[in-house]
Amino acid sequence: MLKNKVLLFLVANLVSFMLFAQTSPYDMVSQMGRGINLGNVLSAPAEGNWSPAVEEQYFIDVATAGFTNVRIPIDFFGTRTTGDTSGYSSAAGTSGNYSGTSADYTVLLAYLDRIEQVIEWSLNQGLVTILDFHGSNLKSEFIYTFDIDETEYTHPTSAKRAADNEKFRAIWAQVADRFKEHSENLLFEVINEPYFHMSKADMDTLNTDVLAVIRASGGSNDTRNVIITGGTGTSHEAPLQIEPSIIAGDSYLIATFHYYQPFDFTSSSADSRFVYSWGTAEDKNTLTARFDEVSSWASVNQIPVFVGEFGADNSGGYNYSTGDLNVISNNATGFANGGPENTSRVEYHRFVAEQAINRGFSFAAWDSGPKSNKTIHKRTDSSVTENYNISGFSVTNYNPKNTTISAVADNSTWVEDVKDALFSSGTWPLCYGPNPDPIIRNPDFECGYNSDWNLNVLSGSTATISDSGSTDAYNGAAAAKIGVETSLGYNKVLLENIVFTNDLNGKTIALNCFAKADDATSIKFQVKTIYTSGTNSYLTSPVLSLQTVYSAYQYTFDLTDPTISIQVKVLLGNQTGTYYFDDFETTITDTESLSTAQEKLDNRMVLYPNPSMNFVNVKLLSSEKNIKNIKIIDLNGRLVAEYHPKSANYLKINTTKLANGMYLMQVTTSDDTVLKPKKIVVARYY
Repeated sequence: MLKNKVLLFLVANLVSFMLFAQTSPYDMVSQMGRGINLGNVLSAPAEGNWSPAVEEQYFIDVATAGFTNVRIPIDFFGTRTTGDTSGYSSAAGTSGNYSGTSADYTVLLAYLDRIEQVIEWSLNQGLVTILDFHGSNLKSEFIYTFDIDETEYTHPTSAKRAADNEKFRAIWAQVADRFKEHSENLLFEVINEPYFHMSKADMDTLNTDVLAVIRASGGSNDTRNVIITGGTGTSHEAPLQIEPSIIAGDSYLIATFHYYQPFDFTSSSADSRFVYSWGTAEDKNTLTARFDEVSSWASVNQIPVFVGEFGADNSGGYNYSTGDLNVISNNATGFANGGPENTSRVEYHRFVAEQAINRGFSFAAWDSGPKSNKTIHKRTDSSVTENYNISGFSVTNYNPKNTTISAVADNSTWVEDVKDALFSSGTWPLCYGPNPDPIIRNPDFECGYNSDWNLNVLSGSTATISDSGSTDAYNGAAAAKIGVETSLGYNKVLLENIVFTNDLNGKTIALNCFAKADDATSIKFQVKTIYTSGTNSYLTSPVLSLQTVYSAYQYTFDLTDPTISIQVKVLLGNQTGTYYFDDFETTITDTESLSTAQEKLDNRMVLYPNPSMNFVNVKLLSSEKNIKNIKIIDLNGRLVAEYHPKSANYLKINTTKLANGMYLMQVTTSDDTVLKPKKIVVARYY
C-alpha cells in the first residue's frame, strides 16, 4: 500500500510539473523562424488611420505563405487608456507632488477585446504571435519624456515622470492579466525601439520592472517568453546594452534588435538619401560583421535572438494604394524623391533573412501595408483596400514631380518577389541552443569538428582532422578524429577551442574529456592564459597516456591573477597515430573554497538540456564519484531505460527513442548513494 501511495505522489507531481512546462526561449525562437510585422494597424492613433483594419483573412494569408510568426505593434496610449498625466510638473524635485495611483490608468475594455480578437485570429493559424508595445502616442507620451533634446522631456525627479512611469507599468499589468491564460505561443515585447531616446540605465530599470509585473500576474505568464532590448545603443548594438544580471535572472527572455542599415538605401525615398542600390561585397561584409557581433554576445550571455524589424522602401518610392509616388511631407515636392532599385530591394530582404536564419535568429520583416513606403502584404484581407499595379506606373522626373499614375487594378495579395526572397535562402544552424559547457564551445563535436575548433599544425608537421562518425564516437553521432603523421613534439600539433573571454582570477578549472587512440600515444592538456597585465602563460598538464578504448582524462588548473581570456588546447604532436576526442567538459570552482564546495557537491547532479530534444547530459557535480547506474522511469512508474556507464561522472544519453513527455531520472553513484530523482522533459516537437 505504501508503495502505491509513493507512486501516486510521484505521478501527481510529474503531471503537475508537465502541465506548466513551457517552451524554452531557444526552442521558441526556432519555432518562430521567419515572420512578418502587421505594421501601422493597431500602432496607429486609431485602427484604420494608416492601414486598413485587419481581418482574419490576413492571418490565413500569412500562414498559407509559410510564415511562422507575426509581430503585432500595438499602441496603448492616446485615447486608449484613461489618465491624463499632462497636468503634473516636469520640473526637478516635484515627484513628491504626484498624487495618482495605478487605478487612474485603465485600458479601455473594448480595445482589449479587439486586441484579444486579433491575437486569437493569429494563434488559431498556428502562428507565434508577438504583442509589441509600439506607436506614435507611446513615443510622445512616454519614450520622448526620457530625452532631454525632446520638447516632451521630463526631469527624472519630476511628478510627471513618476506619473508616466506608473501609467506605463499599469498598462502592462492589465495586458499581462488579460492574456495570462493564453497559449505560450503568445509572446510579449516590452517596448519598441526605446534606444533612440532612453539610456541603458533607463531600459535596465524598465525591463526589470515590467518583467516583475508580467511574472507577478501568474498563469502562463510565469514562464511566458518575453522579448527585451537595451537602451542607448541602436540597431544591432541595442541588445548588447542589456544588463547581464537581467538575463541571468529570468529563464524566459529573448533579445531583439532591428536592422535598417544603411539608412541612405533603406529609406532612400527621402530627399536627403540618394543610395538606390545595395548588395556589394562591402555592403554584405558590413552586415555579416554586425550580425556576428550580436551572435557572439548572445552565445556568451546564453540568450536567443529575434530580428524584430528590417526592410527597405518600395521600389522607386511607389505607393500601391495610390498608384503614384508615396507621400512624404518632409520632402520638397511632398512626394518620394526616388527609392531602391527593385533588384536591390529584393536582395536586401533576401540577404538579411538568410544571415539571420544562418545564425539561429528568428525574424519578422517590416511590412506596413499598401498605404506605406514599405509594403509586402497588400492588405487584400480588407474590403476597403484598393491597390494599383506598379506595372502601370512610371517616373519621368522626381523634382519637379512628373509621373504616370497607374490605373491598373492590383488584386494580388503579396509583393511576390520580396515575399519569396524572405524564404529563398538560409539554413538553421546544425547546433543551436545554449552551450552545455561554461568555457568550451561545441564540446561534443556534434556541431561539426570544425565548428569552434581548429587543428593548428605547425611548420614541418603533418596532421588532419575529420569527423569520426558514430561508430568511433564516445557519445552521440560525432567525435574529432585526428591523424598525426609526424612526431616532432607535443606542441607541433594542437587541437584548439575558441578563445573564452572572461576574468577567471581565483578560479580552478577542471578540464575533462574522453579520448582514445589506435596506437600507444599520449597527449597533454594546455590552457593559454592572457592576463590583464598583458603577459601570457601556458599552463600545461603532465603527459597523459591514451588507451585503445575511450577513457576519461582530467587535469586541474589554478588561475591566480586577473585574466583577459583563456583558450583550451590539446597537444598531440609527439607520436604518430590516430587520435579520437569527445565530450570535453570544464568545471569552474573557487580556488579558495574547494574543500567546502566539494562537500556540497558530493550528492548533486545536473541534467541539461532540459527539456531535451535529442539528448540529455547527466553529470555529477562531485569529481570524486562516478555514476554506477541511471534509471529512466515514466509516469506510470515503469522502467523504460537503464544505463551502466564505466568509470565516469558524466553520461550523454540519446533521448530520440523516448516519447515526448515527462520522466524521472534516478542516479546511483559509485559509493551506492541513490541521489534525489530529477524530472526530465522530452519534447522534440512543439
